[in-house]
Amino acid sequence: MLVRKRRSAWKVWPVLGSSFFIYPALAQTVNVPAGLPPTVNATYQEVGMGGWTPPTSTTTQQISGSGSVVSTTISNGSGTDALQSMYSQSWGYAAAQNASALGVNPDALAATCVVESGCRNVYTANGKSSITGAFQMSNGTYNEALQKALASNPSLASSITNTGVSGQQDPATQAVAAAQYLKDAATTLQNAGISNPTALDARAYYNFGPTAGQAIARATDDTPMSEFVSASHMASNGISSNETVGQWRANVASKMGSAASSPILSS
Repeated sequence: MLVRKRRSAWKVWPVLGSSFFIYPALAQTVNVPAGLPPTVNATYQEVGMGGWTPPTSTTTQQISGSGSVVSTTISNGSGTDALQSMYSQSWGYAAAQNASALGVNPDALAATCVVESGCRNVYTANGKSSITGAFQMSNGTYNEALQKALASNPSLASSITNTGVSGQQDPATQAVAAAQYLKDAATTLQNAGISNPTALDARAYYNFGPTAGQAIARATDDTPMSEFVSASHMASNGISSNETVGQWRANVASKMGSAASSPILSS
């Protein structure tokens, strides 16, 4: 029996007086042995925020071929290690800019968020407390400090997401209130005789309030913390019953790193 071979036919489709061939599609694979090249996150200055100068340090992310972040590296430009930790967050540069707009040193602000939350935007509010966010502020303290900051520098309103209490879960917004509270602490400590208060000097004020904060900042190292802070507050803050002011300062300074000695007020 005679078998006739069938010949593959290519269809030609006319298009506007011309023609083109349709060919079978071939899969293509692109090999990237070392993954995608590092991507530098660009930083832009907020409109209307004055002459703030972005730092020279940069954050670099290594991206895998699938698009996931393999690692994040922060170059050591200007600033303390705490500031570099804050810059590694998506909101870090905006928080530093907002602090600078209030005359507060971003290093001191960063030292605070490192101790409070590791510079993570945690939600810790519950039925007993409204304290939450990267700077761990209560609703009352946050709202009072935020409104004071906005009255001092109205241009800040255009750089934050929400001027109400609900906005404090945004770290860049909460940073405005935290910076103002640190500024208030520095002013109080200056009036108490501490000429250039540092992040470490203001830690007790931020943690335990103005009265205890001022007393602890002026206390000698061998003074028991129990003279200024209640047993319940000591326990909730991981302070042992016989801990001295000097021991407490050393523990705080170890968490803040090089930012512990950073002055609160910008020169």
